[in-house]
Amino acid sequence: MICFAFETPELQNSKLFMVIVLVAKEVESICADIRSLKIQGARNVAKAAVKALALQARASSASSVREAYSELLEAADALASTRPTEPMLRNALRNAVRHALARINSRKISSVRELKSFVALEEKNYLRDVEQAVSAIAEYGARLVLKNGVVFTHCHSNTVMAVLKRAFELKRLSSVICTETRPRFQGRLTARELSNAGIPVTFIVDSAVKAFIDDVDVVFVGADAITSKGDLVNKIGTATIAAIAFQEDIPFYSASEIFKFDPLTLWGVMEEIEERDAGELVDVRDFPKVKIRNPAFDLTLAKYISAFVTDVGVVAPQGLAHAVSKQFPNCGPLEETLKQDKV
Repeated sequence: MICFAFETPELQNSKLFMVIVLVAKEVESICADIRSLKIQGARNVAKAAVKALALQARASSASSVREAYSELLEAADALASTRPTEPMLRNALRNAVRHALARINSRKISSVRELKSFVALEEKNYLRDVEQAVSAIAEYGARLVLKNGVVFTHCHSNTVMAVLKRAFELKRLSSVICTETRPRFQGRLTARELSNAGIPVTFIVDSAVKAFIDDVDVVFVGADAITSKGDLVNKIGTATIAAIAFQEDIPFYSASEIFKFDPLTLWGVMEEIEERDAGELVDVRDFPKVKIRNPAFDLTLAKYISAFVTDVGVVAPQGLAHAVSKQFPNCGPLEETLKQDKV
């Protein structure tokens, strides 16, 4: 478990943690799909996780609110542990369990039936908020594309896709250059989706970035995590593209919902970089004496990023922590351990 007890410390001494619960089969299936990348993209992963919480609540046969809430925590732990570099996933789960806890403590939820209804409503509201956020980002981002502009992108980001499609609708976008994005080739999704939308697209190998960068006006990438320093964690290769764009004086933007900000980095927690199985690269049996590394992400320093295009506006990396301060609790994890609210 990733210890959601840390995220909700008021429960650490509660009898809830004496209850042994099972995660619903539907939740286990969604966990497997996230882990295997059958569900991928930070937004899709977060949406699937909130859906899984609702499924857990719906499937519960708990006889008390305490037991039902304990089951939600167990499911949240299982879901959050599927991908280490996904703060949007953790933020979505954290908010759902916090909101439920607040209503339980205030006696606004006093039965299992009421808890189930509340979690279902949380899912509905979250999906609505996510779609509204992407629509806002698309509008802000599209206006950063120059008239007849050529955009470079890497990997596959649903948020970036929304920006590019909106820019094309506004007749600002001329064409897109995208990488194949090894080793899982997410760039193929990008190329197909853009082509299906009628947007001219050029598909290149990752190592050809320098050869094509002079042909573009702006770079747009997504985000898997954003730190308090304004650094960006995104698909491996992003940092190289950002450095090349910086050298060539080409604007580099990350299109990202504000909930990809990791609040724990405010207190010195380093964003973990997920390393995936070497089998995604080669058949390891063919390289018995070779050390094979397969990091899924890399860190792009804030100095290489022109701005983050978020649902609260276009924000410079240096101002990001202030911009998101209203979205997250003001107290740090050490302060939170002092709270002992009881369910």
